[in-house]
Amino acid sequence: MAKEITYTNEADVKKQVKKLLNQHHWFWWMPPANGFGRTGISDFNALRGGVFLAIETKFGTNKPTHMQVGFLESVASESGMAFVVNEKNLDALAVWLERFDQAVKAQSEGRDVEQSDGAAMVDAMASMRW
Repeated sequence: MAKEITYTNEADVKKQVKKLLNQHHWFWWMPPANGFGRTGISDFNALRGGVFLAIETKFGTNKPTHMQVGFLESVASESGMAFVVNEKNLDALAVWLERFDQAVKAQSEGRDVEQSDGAAMVDAMASMRW
C-alpha cells in the first residue's frame, strides 16, 4: 500500500513537482525568487524534446499573481505548456507527464498518438489552468 503524502505548504508541492520532473527526465530549473530579476517567472521552467514547460506552484487557496498569469499566458502563446500546480491537482501533472512520455514514444516509433493519451493530456491541462 502506497504511503499517502501530506502537504502542509508550497514547499511540499515543489518537492513533488521536482520528483515528477526528474522521474520523467525533464531538464528543469527554478529561477531565483528575488527582486533582481524579472517578476512573474514561474517556479519551474523545463525542457524536453523541444517542449517548453512552465509550472507555477501554489498551496491552499493561493492563486497566481497578475504577473505570474502574464508569464504563463506568454509561454502558452508561444506554443509552450503552462500549468498551475497545487496539492489538489498534482495527480493531473503526473498524468500529463506519463501521457506525454507515451505520446513521445509513439511518435518516435512512427505510430500515431493514441486518442486516449491525447484526451488524458487535455483533461489534465484543464485542471492545471489558472
